[in-house]
Amino acid sequence: MPPQRMVLLAFSGWLLLFQNTLSHGQNPSGGAVTVSPEDRKFLLDAAQNGQHEVKMGMLGVARGTNSDLKAYAQHILDDHALSNAEIQALARLKGIVLPDPAKIDDSAERLARLIGIEFDQAFVREEIDGHLKAIAEFEKEDQSATADSDIKGFAHSALPKMHAHLDQAKAVKL
Repeated sequence: MPPQRMVLLAFSGWLLLFQNTLSHGQNPSGGAVTVSPEDRKFLLDAAQNGQHEVKMGMLGVARGTNSDLKAYAQHILDDHALSNAEIQALARLKGIVLPDPAKIDDSAERLARLIGIEFDQAFVREEIDGHLKAIAEFEKEDQSATADSDIKGFAHSALPKMHAHLDQAKAVKL
């Protein structure tokens, strides 16, 4: 197993362990957590986007015909597995129930029906569009004066990787 995957698995396991040690809806000191509707929506949307990116990564690895695309797809799959574990831990800390990851993802379903270069082109387009939208939402949360500090911190720390994913998607040579 490559060293990066071992680190990814170890970190994911640590985050899940951390998540399971927290009481649902309470902070570590035992008090109830209050999150604004805007922060709740941001975290729910971030979770749904992260789940979508995992599906996209799996599709890209399985169906892509281009080696650059497959490498990019594996990269986002690995990164979003970590990010999703962070979102789950943060949601647990804040008492937010996340959406079911098995929920139908219409854009991934449409993409799964394509083959060859048509798939590759649609995949890259979807990744660019999706990252542009997600970056706008994360920047809004990062710049909010009223955002929960933990959720705002997550948004801030995720932005550099999101910009890198966008640049990498734009650089895929088809």
